[in-house]
Amino acid sequence: MTAMIKYELNQDDLSLIEIAKAEFSKNLAHDWHGVAAAIRLQSGETVTAFVLEAENPSLTVCAEPMAIGKALDKLVTDPIDCIVAVRKAESTPHKVIPPCGRCREFITDYAPKAWIIVCDPFPDGLVKVVATDLLPFKYTNTPS
Repeated sequence: MTAMIKYELNQDDLSLIEIAKAEFSKNLAHDWHGVAAAIRLQSGETVTAFVLEAENPSLTVCAEPMAIGKALDKLVTDPIDCIVAVRKAESTPHKVIPPCGRCREFITDYAPKAWIIVCDPFPDGLVKVVATDLLPFKYTNTPS
């Protein structure tokens, strides 16, 4: 297996992070929403969503699939270019977080070539990677 290639963020990527962070300033019915996601389509249009929290945690839907669902009717003609998720923090700045395993499966179903912004645990800081690099052995229905 080859090493994951990490790419530097550009100004559009940094703006997408700010768009996700700005979601937390919305006046919502519940203050449960601890994660927001922002998607940039290839046209430059952005779509945002929150995690859909539930009292029963197994019913919670992450922010990334919520955003993809909101953009679904556009994806036929305007594919996803980049995705970022941001965790709300009370006493520190909001933090970019990687997609969970379920979201990696979901993202690669709808946007396998999309960029995903993540925080590199090594000294590089924020970087972007291709979605399929985060899920190198994706589950598929193809026979062996």
